[in-house]
Amino acid sequence: MKTLARPAPTTPALPEPDARTAWRRRVAAVGSQFQLAFAALWLVRGTLATGWPMRPLIAIALVGAAAALSAWGALATRGLAPRPRGPRARGLGRSVTIATVVQLAASCALPFVVTAFGRPDLTVPAIAVTIGILLLWLRAVLATPGHLAAGMLLIAIPVALALTLTGTTLTSTSGLVTAAILAGSAYTGFRWLVRGSVSG
Repeated sequence: MKTLARPAPTTPALPEPDARTAWRRRVAAVGSQFQLAFAALWLVRGTLATGWPMRPLIAIALVGAAAALSAWGALATRGLAPRPRGPRARGLGRSVTIATVVQLAASCALPFVVTAFGRPDLTVPAIAVTIGILLLWLRAVLATPGHLAAGMLLIAIPVALALTLTGTTLTSTSGLVTAAILAGSAYTGFRWLVRGSVSG
């Protein structure tokens, strides 16, 4: 009597909700570190564009605070957001990578564009808007924590500043505001991930 050979067991594909959850956690950990890197950049640029005395020392202190937050986030979220695996997760990961690369490419191109139009002071507000768009996209696709508010602020505030300020005042104000929003968003991501691991 013939026996039917059973098919070899296969690893089930990661369901969409689980893939989104895994990438939401990954973005909360790794994406927040990228936000802090941008925040440190804008803290330096914004501070140096002010008329404050001892600007370099203030910039160093602010960057140190951002680095401390980054170190705390790395330690607090260590092991909580491994790279998602599975077919659906790979598809989402590709989308996140493409969106991030597009935003970075825009950040590199925009300084040349606004300078060609004679408004180099629009560099920081323009880049802030692209970051805001990326955060809103991540919120829509992954329901990432804190990105809805941060994305809206990174679009609305730089645009408002660009309409009312010019020159070094625009550069300093938009740089410091952008840095503060990014740092707040990064902290929100870290805290969400840590709280989720404790409650879970």
